[in-house]
Amino acid sequence: MIAYHGTIVGGIKKLMPYANPQAKLKYPCVYLSTNKVFSSIFIWNKKYYFMPFEFRENGMFTYQELFDNCLSEFYSGVSGYIYTCDAEFETDENTEFPNVVISKIPVDIRDIDIVDDAYERILQYERAGLMSISRYKNRSNEQKQSDKNIILGTIKKFELLKGEHPLSEFISTKFPELWEESLRSN
Repeated sequence: MIAYHGTIVGGIKKLMPYANPQAKLKYPCVYLSTNKVFSSIFIWNKKYYFMPFEFRENGMFTYQELFDNCLSEFYSGVSGYIYTCDAEFETDENTEFPNVVISKIPVDIRDIDIVDDAYERILQYERAGLMSISRYKNRSNEQKQSDKNIILGTIKKFELLKGEHPLSEFISTKFPELWEESLRSN
């Protein structure tokens, strides 16, 4: 099976299993996707993950901007790689995403796609009709209310008010009104 792994780390010859404390799976593994476009959003250079997306019923991957210029802020100027791998992969329902496969053993890399600018690559995928972007300025009031609920849920789920999680500073700075609301209701 062909699968892809997006990252900012270059020079990799073999993908090694790793237990990421922010991941859903608590055992060492390599995360990959059978969808190359989806793997591009993991070309990420922050200490936290904040990647709002969904897969629509038709299978289309959609990135959702939860604030103005979200996509540009996270990906513009970030370079990385999409590694192509061909191996026998497993699935784990706890990953919660379609197209995600894992390996508990090292994975050989078959090909490397160098990505000079992740933002430009994502826009290229959108122009080619391989994904869609739900831009903040075009989101309905209902979608924005849902976004607020997602952020409030994230604050609670990861206990961000304690300030120990890498997302705490980002959420408190980017969504101060929701941060204050959480503080008042805590």
